[in-house]
Formats: sequence, structure tokens, C-alpha cells
Amino acid sequence: MVARTVAMLINEAADAVLQGVCDEAGADAAMKLGVNYPAGPFEWLKGWSVDGVAAVIHALDAEYRGERYRLSPWLRRRAHRSA
Repeated sequence: MVARTVAMLINEAADAVLQGVCDEAGADAAMKLGVNYPAGPFEWLKGWSVDGVAAVIHALDAEYRGERYRLSPWLRRRAHRSA
């Protein structure tokens, strides 16, 4: 359950950055200061990997199908770069 939650937070933050809502530092600050999380989504991503997050999102999409578990294009681009 924790991996699912963190992966979704990272995925949503990646979409926010892609849409110009904030930058990576802003997303991290918002989650730490606004929600009192111990780390922000991009800080968690540094400790995990884009491929690891993508794998969780893809597994959720395969299980539940639909737009809810769509991998952010921001993460997809980074996954392709690391391949």
C-alpha cells in the first residue's frame, strides 16, 4: 500500500510540473509544508527510481484499467531516457 500511495503522489506531482502548476522544488515544499509529509514527491523519486514508479503505476493500470492509473508523460519521458 505504501508503494502505491507514494507512486501516485509522484505521478500526480509530475503532472503538476508538466502542466506548469509548479516546479519540482515547489511540489516538494507544498507536500512537506502543506501536508506535513516527511519528504516531497521528487525527494522520494530520488530515493526510488523512475522505472520503479512506472512499474507500480503500470501494474495498477493493468489491475484496475482507466485514466486513474495513467503514467504521467513527464515520468514516461524520464523512464525512456534511463532505458
